[in-house]
Amino acid sequence: MDGYRIAGDMHTHTSVSQHAYSTIAENIEYTKRQGLEFLGWTDHGPEMMDGAIAHHFLCMNSLPMMMEGIRVFKGAEVNIKSFGGRVDLPDSTLSFMEWVIASYHVEAIDPGTKEENTEGWLNIIRNPFIDCIGHPGNMAYDCDHETVVKALKEYGKVLEVNSNSFAIRKGSTESCSDLIRLCKKYDVPVVATSDAHIMYRVGDVQESLNLLRELEYPAERILNSSRKSIEYFIETRSMEKREHYLSL
Repeated sequence: MDGYRIAGDMHTHTSVSQHAYSTIAENIEYTKRQGLEFLGWTDHGPEMMDGAIAHHFLCMNSLPMMMEGIRVFKGAEVNIKSFGGRVDLPDSTLSFMEWVIASYHVEAIDPGTKEENTEGWLNIIRNPFIDCIGHPGNMAYDCDHETVVKALKEYGKVLEVNSNSFAIRKGSTESCSDLIRLCKKYDVPVVATSDAHIMYRVGDVQESLNLLRELEYPAERILNSSRKSIEYFIETRSMEKREHYLSL
């Protein structure tokens, strides 16, 4: 075994959004069936046309960490609303979420110039409550890759390699390849994810892993390759988020 594997999927959606088709219980069951150890629960924020209401994310804090033997990281995929870095959940909610991905979606913001898209990513990366940038290889929001990756390194954030993008976002293979090379150069961690919208896609990250292997990205820097790695990152970031929120 060459080490290019995941121990859990950190970008999955549930039927809280109408364009996803499985419940959290079904996603957990399928995670368990595949022998995976953890699951990132990241429903769309409210700016998406059928995203979860803000109160949904607020109430996740009362749910257990372990469900059916699976460690469930309670999170969100927030929508970027402006190139100034606004997102669609308040700091008061984001401050206790374990795993927050921020992504560009046309439902929340129209693509800008390359400079605007880059500035948007930089402002998102500076946000202390954001952990990971979502499907950044999307060429509709083309950006200065090196500037973005260097900011990820500076602020200790993560880049997503989204397997779903290769099928639905034109130019993603080439764009993601360039981003992965830069992450390798600057020692930036990545997550290989499915962006599953139905249980049967949870853990389906082979295209991401194949590209990471092809480009010789260090397997040990794939953050979701082990529960120990992802838990350490999330525990560290969770303390930072709470400290920052209390200082506001």
